[in-house]
Amino acid sequence: MRRRLKFAFLAIVLLLVAFAGLALWALRSQVPAEPALPGRVERGALEHGGRTRTWIAYVLVKPRAHPALVIVLHGSMGTAEQARRVYGYDFDRLAEQHGFIAVYPQGYQGYWNDCRVKGPFAAKIENVDDVGFLQALVNRLVKDHEADRAHVYVTGVSNGGAMTLRLALQTPGFARAYAAVVASVPAPENMAVTPQGEPVSMLLMNGTDDPFNPWDGGDVALYGVWGNRGRVLSARESIDYFLALDGLGGPPVRTQFPDTDPGDGSTAERQRWTAPGKRIVTLLRIRGGGHAVPHPATYGPRLLGSSNRDFHAANEIWDFFQQAP
Repeated sequence: MRRRLKFAFLAIVLLLVAFAGLALWALRSQVPAEPALPGRVERGALEHGGRTRTWIAYVLVKPRAHPALVIVLHGSMGTAEQARRVYGYDFDRLAEQHGFIAVYPQGYQGYWNDCRVKGPFAAKIENVDDVGFLQALVNRLVKDHEADRAHVYVTGVSNGGAMTLRLALQTPGFARAYAAVVASVPAPENMAVTPQGEPVSMLLMNGTDDPFNPWDGGDVALYGVWGNRGRVLSARESIDYFLALDGLGGPPVRTQFPDTDPGDGSTAERQRWTAPGKRIVTLLRIRGGGHAVPHPATYGPRLLGSSNRDFHAANEIWDFFQQAP
Protein backbone atom coordinates (compact mmCIF):
# COMPACT_ATOMS: atom_id res chain seq x y z
CA MET A 1 0.00 0.00 0.00
CA ARG A 2 2.80 2.37 0.92
CA ARG A 3 4.53 1.61 -2.39
CA ARG A 4 1.33 2.36 -4.33
CA LEU A 5 0.92 5.67 -2.51
CA LYS A 6 4.51 6.54 -3.33
CA PHE A 7 3.98 5.82 -7.04
CA ALA A 8 0.71 7.82 -7.00
CA PHE A 9 2.47 10.74 -5.33
CA LEU A 10 5.30 10.66 -7.88
CA ALA A 11 2.80 10.48 -10.73
CA ILE A 12 0.96 13.55 -9.39
CA VAL A 13 4.25 15.45 -9.01
CA LEU A 14 5.27 14.59 -12.57
CA LEU A 15 1.87 15.68 -13.89
CA LEU A 16 2.13 18.98 -12.02
CA VAL A 17 5.64 19.58 -13.34
CA ALA A 18 4.51 18.76 -16.88
CA PHE A 19 1.48 21.06 -16.54
CA ALA A 20 3.68 23.88 -15.17
CA GLY A 21 6.10 23.43 -18.07
CA LEU A 22 3.28 23.47 -20.59
CA ALA A 23 1.77 26.58 -19.00
CA LEU A 24 5.17 28.31 -19.06
CA TRP A 25 5.58 27.44 -22.73
CA ALA A 26 2.05 28.57 -23.61
CA LEU A 27 2.15 31.87 -21.70
CA ARG A 28 5.74 32.96 -22.29
CA SER A 29 6.13 36.12 -24.34
CA GLN A 30 8.90 38.50 -25.34
CA VAL A 31 9.08 42.24 -25.93
CA PRO A 32 12.08 44.53 -26.52
CA ALA A 33 13.58 46.51 -23.66
CA GLU A 34 12.36 50.07 -23.24
CA PRO A 35 14.52 52.26 -25.51
CA ALA A 36 16.57 55.18 -24.23
CA LEU A 37 14.82 58.11 -25.89
CA PRO A 38 15.28 61.82 -25.16
CA GLY A 39 11.59 62.52 -24.53
CA ARG A 40 9.83 62.18 -21.20
CA VAL A 41 7.11 59.82 -20.03
CA GLU A 42 4.36 61.94 -18.48
CA ARG A 43 1.68 60.51 -16.18
CA GLY A 44 -1.66 62.20 -15.77
CA ALA A 45 -5.08 61.81 -14.14
CA LEU A 46 -8.50 63.38 -14.36
CA GLU A 47 -11.88 62.87 -12.73
CA HIS A 48 -14.61 61.56 -14.99
CA GLY A 49 -17.87 59.80 -14.23
CA GLY A 50 -17.07 59.69 -10.51
CA ARG A 51 -13.80 57.83 -11.16
CA THR A 52 -10.16 58.84 -11.32
CA ARG A 53 -8.93 57.97 -14.80
CA THR A 54 -5.24 57.88 -15.66
CA TRP A 55 -2.92 57.77 -18.65
CA ILE A 56 0.71 57.79 -19.75
CA ALA A 57 2.01 60.00 -22.57
CA TYR A 58 5.33 60.16 -24.38
CA VAL A 59 6.16 63.85 -24.86
CA LEU A 60 9.11 65.39 -26.68
CA VAL A 61 11.61 67.48 -24.70
CA LYS A 62 11.06 70.29 -27.21
CA PRO A 63 7.45 69.80 -28.35
CA ARG A 64 6.43 70.89 -31.82
CA ALA A 65 3.68 73.43 -32.23
CA HIS A 66 0.21 71.85 -32.11
CA PRO A 67 1.31 68.19 -32.15
CA ALA A 68 -0.96 65.40 -33.34
CA LEU A 69 -2.27 62.87 -30.79
CA VAL A 70 -1.99 59.12 -31.27
CA ILE A 71 -4.12 57.30 -28.68
CA VAL A 72 -3.10 53.68 -28.08
CA LEU A 73 -5.55 51.42 -26.20
CA HIS A 74 -4.41 48.28 -24.38
CA GLY A 75 -6.11 44.90 -24.51
CA SER A 76 -8.04 42.90 -21.90
CA MET A 77 -6.52 42.74 -18.40
CA GLY A 78 -4.11 45.38 -19.66
CA THR A 79 -2.37 48.53 -18.55
CA ALA A 80 -1.13 51.73 -20.13
CA GLU A 81 2.41 50.37 -19.83
CA GLN A 82 1.35 47.20 -21.60
CA ALA A 83 0.03 49.31 -24.49
CA ARG A 84 3.53 50.79 -24.88
CA ARG A 85 5.21 47.38 -24.72
CA VAL A 86 2.90 45.43 -27.04
CA TYR A 87 3.99 47.56 -30.01
CA GLY A 88 7.64 47.22 -28.99
CA TYR A 89 7.69 50.88 -27.84
CA ASP A 90 7.48 51.83 -31.52
CA PHE A 91 4.89 54.56 -30.96
CA ASP A 92 7.34 56.29 -28.59
CA ARG A 93 10.00 56.10 -31.31
CA LEU A 94 7.59 57.36 -33.95
CA ALA A 95 6.51 60.22 -31.68
CA GLU A 96 10.16 61.23 -31.37
CA GLN A 97 10.64 61.10 -35.16
CA HIS A 98 7.40 62.76 -36.22
CA GLY A 99 6.62 65.11 -33.36
CA PHE A 100 3.27 63.74 -32.18
CA ILE A 101 2.25 62.84 -28.61
CA ALA A 102 1.74 59.13 -27.99
CA VAL A 103 -0.97 58.64 -25.36
CA TYR A 104 -1.67 55.41 -23.50
CA PRO A 105 -4.90 55.63 -21.44
CA GLN A 106 -5.73 53.15 -18.69
CA GLY A 107 -8.96 51.17 -18.95
CA TYR A 108 -11.24 50.70 -15.96
CA GLN A 109 -9.91 47.74 -13.96
CA GLY A 110 -7.92 46.76 -17.04
CA TYR A 111 -10.78 46.79 -19.57
CA TRP A 112 -12.71 49.05 -21.96
CA ASN A 113 -16.48 49.34 -22.37
CA ASP A 114 -16.19 48.51 -26.05
CA CYS A 115 -18.68 48.21 -28.93
CA ARG A 116 -19.94 44.72 -28.01
CA VAL A 117 -22.94 43.91 -25.81
CA LYS A 118 -21.26 40.96 -24.12
CA GLY A 119 -18.26 41.25 -21.84
CA PRO A 120 -17.61 39.61 -18.45
CA PHE A 121 -15.78 42.58 -16.90
CA ALA A 122 -16.56 45.64 -14.77
CA ALA A 123 -16.19 48.27 -17.51
CA LYS A 124 -19.04 46.58 -19.40
CA ILE A 125 -21.15 45.55 -16.39
CA GLU A 126 -20.98 49.04 -14.85
CA ASN A 127 -21.42 50.71 -18.27
CA VAL A 128 -18.34 52.90 -17.78
CA ASP A 129 -18.34 56.01 -19.98
CA ASP A 130 -15.06 55.38 -21.78
CA VAL A 131 -16.10 57.48 -24.77
CA GLY A 132 -16.56 60.45 -22.45
CA PHE A 133 -13.25 59.72 -20.71
CA LEU A 134 -11.32 59.70 -23.98
CA GLN A 135 -13.03 62.91 -25.10
CA ALA A 136 -12.06 64.51 -21.77
CA LEU A 137 -8.51 63.22 -22.21
CA VAL A 138 -8.20 64.87 -25.62
CA ASN A 139 -9.54 68.11 -24.14
CA ARG A 140 -6.90 67.96 -21.39
CA LEU A 141 -4.07 67.37 -23.85
CA VAL A 142 -5.30 70.18 -26.09
CA LYS A 143 -5.27 72.45 -23.03
CA ASP A 144 -1.95 71.28 -21.54
CA HIS A 145 0.07 70.71 -24.72
CA GLU A 146 -1.82 72.71 -27.37
CA ALA A 147 -2.39 69.46 -29.24
CA ASP A 148 -4.09 69.63 -32.63
CA ARG A 149 -7.68 68.47 -32.19
CA ALA A 150 -7.95 67.99 -35.97
CA HIS A 151 -5.17 65.40 -35.92
CA VAL A 152 -6.29 62.81 -33.37
CA TYR A 153 -5.74 59.15 -34.24
CA VAL A 154 -6.80 56.02 -32.34
CA THR A 155 -5.52 52.47 -32.37
CA GLY A 156 -6.10 49.56 -30.01
CA VAL A 157 -5.48 45.85 -29.55
CA SER A 158 -8.16 43.23 -28.85
CA ASN A 159 -10.52 44.82 -26.25
CA GLY A 160 -8.75 48.10 -27.10
CA GLY A 161 -9.38 47.38 -30.78
CA ALA A 162 -13.08 46.88 -30.06
CA MET A 163 -13.03 50.21 -28.16
CA THR A 164 -11.42 51.79 -31.23
CA LEU A 165 -14.31 50.41 -33.29
CA ARG A 166 -16.80 51.87 -30.80
CA LEU A 167 -15.36 55.34 -31.32
CA ALA A 168 -15.40 54.94 -35.10
CA LEU A 169 -19.02 53.76 -35.09
CA GLN A 170 -20.52 55.92 -32.34
CA THR A 171 -18.45 59.12 -32.60
CA PRO A 172 -16.84 58.99 -36.09
CA GLY A 173 -15.65 62.59 -35.85
CA PHE A 174 -13.63 61.89 -32.70
CA ALA A 175 -10.53 61.01 -34.73
CA ARG A 176 -9.14 61.50 -38.19
CA ALA A 177 -8.48 57.75 -38.61
CA TYR A 178 -8.80 54.49 -36.67
CA ALA A 179 -6.81 51.23 -36.58
CA ALA A 180 -8.15 48.14 -34.81
CA VAL A 181 -5.84 45.17 -34.22
CA VAL A 182 -7.23 41.64 -33.67
CA ALA A 183 -10.80 42.96 -33.43
CA SER A 184 -13.87 42.81 -35.67
CA VAL A 185 -17.23 44.56 -36.06
CA PRO A 186 -19.90 43.02 -33.77
CA ALA A 187 -22.77 41.06 -35.26
CA PRO A 188 -26.05 43.04 -35.15
CA GLU A 189 -27.34 41.30 -31.99
CA ASN A 190 -24.02 42.01 -30.24
CA MET A 191 -23.72 45.68 -31.26
CA ALA A 192 -23.72 47.80 -28.09
CA VAL A 193 -23.89 51.20 -29.84
CA THR A 194 -26.02 52.94 -32.43
CA PRO A 195 -23.68 53.44 -35.41
CA GLN A 196 -23.84 56.90 -36.93
CA GLY A 197 -23.36 55.52 -40.44
CA GLU A 198 -20.70 58.07 -41.37
CA PRO A 199 -17.58 57.31 -43.43
CA VAL A 200 -14.29 56.86 -41.57
CA SER A 201 -10.75 55.90 -42.48
CA MET A 202 -10.32 52.45 -40.95
CA LEU A 203 -7.54 49.86 -40.78
CA LEU A 204 -8.16 46.32 -39.54
CA MET A 205 -5.22 44.02 -38.74
CA ASN A 206 -6.33 40.44 -38.05
CA GLY A 207 -4.86 36.95 -38.10
CA THR A 208 -6.46 34.08 -40.01
CA ASP A 209 -5.65 31.61 -37.18
CA ASP A 210 -6.66 33.81 -34.26
CA PRO A 211 -7.98 31.49 -31.49
CA PHE A 212 -9.87 34.34 -29.78
CA ASN A 213 -11.20 36.77 -32.40
CA PRO A 214 -12.22 34.41 -35.25
CA TRP A 215 -11.19 35.44 -38.78
CA ASP A 216 -14.31 33.86 -40.24
CA GLY A 217 -16.61 35.37 -37.62
CA GLY A 218 -18.38 33.82 -34.65
CA ASP A 219 -18.10 34.04 -30.88
CA VAL A 220 -15.10 35.93 -29.47
CA ALA A 221 -13.96 33.32 -26.95
CA LEU A 222 -10.57 31.69 -26.42
CA TYR A 223 -10.74 28.47 -28.43
CA GLY A 224 -14.52 28.90 -28.34
CA VAL A 225 -14.62 28.28 -24.58
CA TRP A 226 -13.34 31.07 -22.32
CA GLY A 227 -14.35 34.73 -21.88
CA ASN A 228 -17.12 34.99 -24.47
CA ARG A 229 -17.58 38.54 -25.83
CA GLY A 230 -20.39 37.58 -28.19
CA ARG A 231 -20.53 37.11 -31.93
CA VAL A 232 -18.62 39.25 -34.44
CA LEU A 233 -18.57 39.47 -38.21
CA SER A 234 -15.77 37.92 -40.23
CA ALA A 235 -12.77 40.06 -41.10
CA ARG A 236 -14.02 40.37 -44.67
CA GLU A 237 -17.54 41.32 -43.56
CA SER A 238 -16.04 43.88 -41.16
CA ILE A 239 -14.05 45.47 -43.97
CA ASP A 240 -17.12 45.40 -46.25
CA TYR A 241 -19.02 47.28 -43.52
CA PHE A 242 -16.58 50.20 -43.72
CA LEU A 243 -16.27 50.03 -47.51
CA ALA A 244 -20.04 50.49 -47.71
CA LEU A 245 -19.91 53.46 -45.33
CA ASP A 246 -17.15 55.06 -47.39
CA GLY A 247 -18.70 54.31 -50.78
CA LEU A 248 -15.65 52.29 -51.84
CA GLY A 249 -15.56 49.12 -53.91
CA GLY A 250 -13.73 47.21 -56.56
CA PRO A 251 -10.47 45.31 -56.15
CA PRO A 252 -8.01 46.62 -53.59
CA VAL A 253 -4.36 47.48 -54.10
CA ARG A 254 -2.56 44.40 -52.73
CA THR A 255 0.92 44.44 -51.21
CA GLN A 256 2.59 41.25 -50.02
CA PHE A 257 5.08 41.80 -47.21
CA PRO A 258 8.45 40.03 -47.57
CA ASP A 259 8.53 36.89 -45.44
CA THR A 260 11.59 38.05 -43.51
CA ASP A 261 11.06 35.52 -40.71
CA PRO A 262 9.92 32.19 -42.21
CA GLY A 263 10.05 30.66 -38.74
CA ASP A 264 7.17 32.74 -37.38
CA GLY A 265 4.56 30.56 -39.09
CA SER A 266 2.79 33.43 -40.84
CA THR A 267 2.90 35.86 -43.75
CA ALA A 268 1.28 39.26 -44.21
CA GLU A 269 -0.60 41.04 -46.96
CA ARG A 270 -2.04 44.56 -47.15
CA GLN A 271 -5.26 45.27 -49.04
CA ARG A 272 -6.12 48.94 -49.49
CA TRP A 273 -9.18 50.64 -50.96
CA THR A 274 -9.33 54.36 -51.70
CA ALA A 275 -10.55 56.80 -54.32
CA PRO A 276 -10.35 60.57 -54.92
CA GLY A 277 -12.43 62.40 -52.35
CA LYS A 278 -12.95 59.23 -50.30
CA ARG A 279 -11.61 57.86 -47.03
CA ILE A 280 -9.09 55.01 -46.87
CA VAL A 281 -9.96 51.45 -45.81
CA THR A 282 -7.19 48.90 -45.24
CA LEU A 283 -7.15 45.24 -44.28
CA LEU A 284 -3.90 43.70 -43.06
CA ARG A 285 -4.32 39.95 -43.38
CA ILE A 286 -1.88 37.91 -41.32
CA ARG A 287 -2.11 34.46 -42.88
CA GLY A 288 -1.42 31.95 -40.09
CA GLY A 289 -1.30 34.75 -37.52
CA GLY A 290 -2.84 34.56 -34.07
CA HIS A 291 -4.08 37.05 -31.49
CA ALA A 292 -0.91 39.16 -31.54
CA VAL A 293 0.64 42.44 -32.67
CA PRO A 294 3.21 42.00 -35.48
CA HIS A 295 6.75 43.11 -34.61
CA PRO A 296 10.16 41.69 -35.58
CA ALA A 297 11.43 41.49 -31.99
CA THR A 298 8.34 40.34 -30.11
CA TYR A 299 6.13 37.34 -29.75
CA GLY A 300 2.99 36.96 -27.71
CA PRO A 301 1.91 33.97 -25.63
CA ARG A 302 1.86 30.81 -27.76
CA LEU A 303 -1.57 30.12 -26.28
CA LEU A 304 -2.81 32.95 -28.52
CA GLY A 305 -1.28 31.62 -31.73
CA SER A 306 1.60 32.69 -33.95
CA SER A 307 3.10 36.19 -33.75
CA ASN A 308 4.08 37.65 -37.12
CA ARG A 309 7.58 39.14 -37.21
CA ASP A 310 7.72 40.39 -40.80
CA PHE A 311 6.92 44.06 -40.11
CA HIS A 312 6.33 46.69 -37.42
CA ALA A 313 2.60 47.07 -36.78
CA ALA A 314 3.03 50.58 -35.35
CA ASN A 315 4.92 51.79 -38.42
CA GLU A 316 2.21 50.43 -40.71
CA ILE A 317 -0.50 52.07 -38.60
CA TRP A 318 1.30 55.44 -38.52
CA ASP A 319 1.79 55.37 -42.31
CA PHE A 320 -1.95 54.72 -42.64
CA PHE A 321 -2.77 57.59 -40.29
CA GLN A 322 -0.60 59.99 -42.27
CA GLN A 323 -2.39 59.08 -45.51
CA ALA A 324 -5.89 59.52 -44.08
CA PRO A 325 -7.65 62.47 -45.73
